[in-house]
Amino acid sequence: MKLFNVKLWICLTQLLFLPQSMAGLIGPGDWNGDNINGFLNSNLFPGIETSVSSLDFNGQWMYTAIGRESGNTNDIDKTANAGLGALDTSLSFSTANSSNWGAWDTVDFDIENLFFEDSNGPWNIGLDTFGSINDPGFKLFRLTQDTTLTYLSGNSSLELFVGDIIVGFNDNHLSHSDADYDDIIVAMRATPVPAPGSLTLFALGVFGLMFIRRKSI
Repeated sequence: MKLFNVKLWICLTQLLFLPQSMAGLIGPGDWNGDNINGFLNSNLFPGIETSVSSLDFNGQWMYTAIGRESGNTNDIDKTANAGLGALDTSLSFSTANSSNWGAWDTVDFDIENLFFEDSNGPWNIGLDTFGSINDPGFKLFRLTQDTTLTYLSGNSSLELFVGDIIVGFNDNHLSHSDADYDDIIVAMRATPVPAPGSLTLFALGVFGLMFIRRKSI
């Protein structure tokens, strides 16, 4: 009986003193939720990425949430709406609801931006352009090999390719930062722009079809 009580006490102690930041953990099965480096060292990202020190986003990109560690509510938004949280109907991805994680959304950096919103503030921490100014809010990595994520509810077989960007968002940007960069982890991919030659061929094809149709009439 005493042995049972000791085991029960140990279990209760472990539960009580578990780090609060571990709440709401989403990621590969062998990720322990410590930081962005731990996430990328998991079984799905074993040494297939390289750090990116600066990146000027432009044009249209696809993006989706793929991981979180924080027990707080953190959001990704295309508009700067400070403090609206769950009331913000334009939120793309949130740690409060992961049902669409793995599904792609799009952002056009020529006219928009991606903002990290922490439940404790500050808000409006824009991703573009990534460099020394907003480095405390983000860590970026570029994939050097293809991989497939199989744990996401929004897309149970999400394929990522060489050149895709992994972005780790960090809570509170400069203020009270814990520097783990895993409060929301996002995958991003530039949408390819058709080459001028391809557009010309397309235009010629459309013109040819119109000419054939007119001739047949």
